[in-house]
Amino acid sequence: MTRMMLLMTLLLDLAGATSAAAPAESPKKTHDPTATLTIIKDGASDYHIIVPDDPRPAHEYAAKELQHFLAEMSGVTLPIGRESQAAKAPAFLLGPTKRHARTLCKIGPDGVSISFAGRDVLLRGFKDRGDLYSVYFLLERFCGVRFLARDCTVVPKRSVVTLPKVAYAHTPPFMYRETLYFDSFPKQIAARQRLNGPMTQCDETVGGKIIFYPYVHSFCKLVPPETYFKDHPEYFSLVGGKRTDKHIHGQLCLTNRDVLKIATAQVLEWIKEHPDAPIIDVSQNDGGGACECDNCMAVVKDEGSQHGPILRFVNAIADVVAAKHPDKWVETLAYAYSTKPPAKARPRDNVIIRLCHGGCYYHGFATCGLGANFAGYIDQWSKLTRRIFIWHYTTNFAHYLAPCQNLAGLAKDIKFYGAHGVNGVMVQGDYQSPGGELAELRQYLASQLMWDPGRDPDKILLEFCNGYYGPAASDVLGYVALMDQAAKNPKTHAFGAWDPTGTVTPEFVTRGLEILTRARTRAKTPQVANRVARLLLPLWYMQLCHPDRYGLAPADAGRTLREFKAVVEANKITHVREGGANMTGWLEQMQAKYGAPLDAPGNE
Repeated sequence: MTRMMLLMTLLLDLAGATSAAAPAESPKKTHDPTATLTIIKDGASDYHIIVPDDPRPAHEYAAKELQHFLAEMSGVTLPIGRESQAAKAPAFLLGPTKRHARTLCKIGPDGVSISFAGRDVLLRGFKDRGDLYSVYFLLERFCGVRFLARDCTVVPKRSVVTLPKVAYAHTPPFMYRETLYFDSFPKQIAARQRLNGPMTQCDETVGGKIIFYPYVHSFCKLVPPETYFKDHPEYFSLVGGKRTDKHIHGQLCLTNRDVLKIATAQVLEWIKEHPDAPIIDVSQNDGGGACECDNCMAVVKDEGSQHGPILRFVNAIADVVAAKHPDKWVETLAYAYSTKPPAKARPRDNVIIRLCHGGCYYHGFATCGLGANFAGYIDQWSKLTRRIFIWHYTTNFAHYLAPCQNLAGLAKDIKFYGAHGVNGVMVQGDYQSPGGELAELRQYLASQLMWDPGRDPDKILLEFCNGYYGPAASDVLGYVALMDQAAKNPKTHAFGAWDPTGTVTPEFVTRGLEILTRARTRAKTPQVANRVARLLLPLWYMQLCHPDRYGLAPADAGRTLREFKAVVEANKITHVREGGANMTGWLEQMQAKYGAPLDAPGNE
């Protein structure tokens, strides 16, 4: 697929996405809902997999994925062929084939459909990604396949493979879905979990992805202080009586006409340089530092919100973009100091608001005082625009490995988004390294709920733990229950970056160690034992950081530190917190703290 085709696909996706959540899957039954098709039986099948005569890369990829998993399930490899060359045999028809003239049922961006004609199975979706996703949807719903993590796909073994002859169609309410975890980026797992964000490595072979340029926090790139501050400090935000050139906690003076002129020219240049990016970001820098000059503050007062100057500035750029490039979109953040919607300004039709999560991780923002405003802001923004994306936080950025008891809260929040006019969600976890606390479980939970917020989170957790931890699953589920119980404390809140000693009790660590140590002994393979060991890292981390509070005896410190290091190295974990690679330095600090050689055997 050419860049232009990918671009047009995304534009159609954006144009087709509405602010209202799409309905969850809507089964369309045949006359005999009890009828089944036998696809494979006793090592044989007369089925083929058929792609269009002029298949796009995603159709060929989808055919190979279907072939692979049916073969792994049954031992039978179905032949793949193009439509005009296919034998007159029952088949899976992938994509826009001509056999069985039909009208695609009404589905939205990335939607899927499964229908039947005689013994043929028709797999179609919304554009190329939807065609591929229809294969994964079929495998999950009817064949019991579970795409749990980058290192784990569950494929049940069956000598007989059947399909109920019941048609289904489903459109995910979120047309943009992303989990910012390190192990969600590779193309294979991202496609299988139906993630389509810009940080994934998805290419045209899996139907492409949604591309933004730059990613966010672009004010410092639009009008670089390195270029302009010396001669024109007035281009930059006035903070505490002084102009600032900081990239963090420094912004632009958004009422300065020269700033608007320079920024608009830069946006047009970005569009020229990045023709494959249909969404151009014009958003505030990280941190605070909003401009306090008289002109900017007058707009803030008029709009009743710090987003007033931002949206007026963004709208002015969006007007020029719409005139010159009607196929492009402009995205801006509603973040930190600017989450409250303005009273008067309205986003232009080609503007996307990316609203950044503000609220309690543990209880869910809609049910906790820490986040009540955020729930209100979602409702207010949804009345102003049809395009709301969410930037949702789900990790402790100061302590990637510390226990974060937010599984129930995460599920509540995604469900809230699905019911309140949001049509894109990104969940940000430990994006810099493997090994983030419960990363695989959160990635799976979030991806499943973004695809269908109507799913039961407890069932998602159960299927993940059973598949990922095998014989240790019951203990891991016990640990998850312990986390959920701890999160129910109405006095315990967490958001952003915090000291985990305030949210992790000694009793939690003691009980967690008991449960997971037992789970480790029940693991039947080194792979599962290593997965459980990754669950132990957060508890060891708390002990090593605070031995007195969490009961780490001096005699056990050396052994615990060496075991921690062994698991870190086996899993290539490079970060304990956000920022540059810092695990090596942290281990050296622990070695100095305990005087324990990291490569010595036995206890100290």
